[in-house]
Amino acid sequence: MELASKKYWVGINMNSAVTPNRFHLLLNHFPTVEAIWEATRDELEEVPGFSDGVEGFCDDRDPEGLEEEMEKCEKLDLEVLTLDDSAYPDSLRAIDKPPPVLYVKGDYRADDQLGIAMVGTRKNTSYGKNIAQELAAQLAREGITVVSGMARGIDSFSHKSALGVDGRTVAVMGTGFGHTYPKGNASLMRKISENGAVLTEFPFDRGPERWTFPQRNRIISGLTRGTIVVEAPEESGALITAHDALSQGREVFAVPGDVRRPTMKGTHGLIKDGAKLVEDASDVLEEFKDIQAALPFPEETEGGDQDIKSQLNDKQEEVYSELDYEPIHFNDIVAQTDFPAARISHIMFQLEMEDLVEQLEGNKWVKT
Repeated sequence: MELASKKYWVGINMNSAVTPNRFHLLLNHFPTVEAIWEATRDELEEVPGFSDGVEGFCDDRDPEGLEEEMEKCEKLDLEVLTLDDSAYPDSLRAIDKPPPVLYVKGDYRADDQLGIAMVGTRKNTSYGKNIAQELAAQLAREGITVVSGMARGIDSFSHKSALGVDGRTVAVMGTGFGHTYPKGNASLMRKISENGAVLTEFPFDRGPERWTFPQRNRIISGLTRGTIVVEAPEESGALITAHDALSQGREVFAVPGDVRRPTMKGTHGLIKDGAKLVEDASDVLEEFKDIQAALPFPEETEGGDQDIKSQLNDKQEEVYSELDYEPIHFNDIVAQTDFPAARISHIMFQLEMEDLVEQLEGNKWVKT
C-alpha cells in the first residue's frame, strides 16, 4: 500500500481521543477507515463502548494536521504499516489489541519476528551491562534479531552490542519520531535504522509521557519469540514487558545475579515464578527448536575470556583472572596475586588501554 492510501489510518491514530482499544472498536463497527474518519457525531454515538470518546474524536479531527503528518513521514522516509498490510508483523497481529498503525524507519524483515527481546533497568550495574553485552552479542552472532526499547541502560547496551558484531537489532520507541528519547540516543537510533529498524505506534509529535513507555512494551514482547530480563528492580518497567510476554503466550527468561542487590529483585522474582534462568544464549535458543534448526548454536565455543587470555602475557593473564564483572578493589587484587602494587598498577593500565577493564569510583575495577 502506498503511503497516501494510508492517510486515514494515520489521521485516526493521531486523534488524541483514540486509544488502541478505541481504534479497534471503530474498526469493528465501520466498513472502512475512511468511513471512520468521515463519521458523523450520531454515527459515532452508535459505536458500542465509544460514547466517552465521541466529543474528543470530533473536536480533534484535523485534516490540516493530517497532511502535515504525511509530509513529515515522507520527509523522514518513514514506512507506515497498518493492520491491512501484508507486511504487518504476524507475531504482533496475534496479540490482543495490536497497534493499528506502525511508523517504521529502516528495514523491518519478516524473520525479525524470530527475534528475542532484551530489557532491563536504566540504572544498571557493571554486572548488568556486561551480561547484556555478552548475551546480545551471542544472539546477534547467531543471526537472532535483538529487540529492545532504546532506553538508557540495559536497552542501549543490548542494541549497541548487537550492532558491534554486525548483527540486526530493532528498537521500539515510546515516543513519535519527532522526539528521540533519550536525546543522547539520536546517533544510536540512526545506527539501528541502518542495521535493522526503529518503529513506534505513536504519531510524529508525541513526546515522552509516563504512560507511553508501558504502552509500547507490549510491542517489544509482541514482536519477539521471547523476552530476557537482564537486570530489574521490583518496580522496573522491564517487568511490565515480561508480564506482557506471558499474557501473549511468549517465553520469559531472566538472568540471575547478586541476591543482595536491589536491581536483581525483579529478575529473581521472575525466576521464582517460573521464568527460565539464563546464563548464556544457548539457554534461550534451546527453547526454540525451529530457530535452532535454522540458526544452530555452536556445540563447542570458546568463552570470551579464553579468547582474551590468549592475547595476554603471563603476568597480564594472572591479574586479569582475578577480575570479574562485579567491582573488586585494587587492594584485593594485590592481596590475591604475587605482584607488588606498582607492578599491578602498570598491568591494570595496560589492560585499560586495551579496553579490557574499567576503573570505577573508589579504585575498584571490573572487566568490560
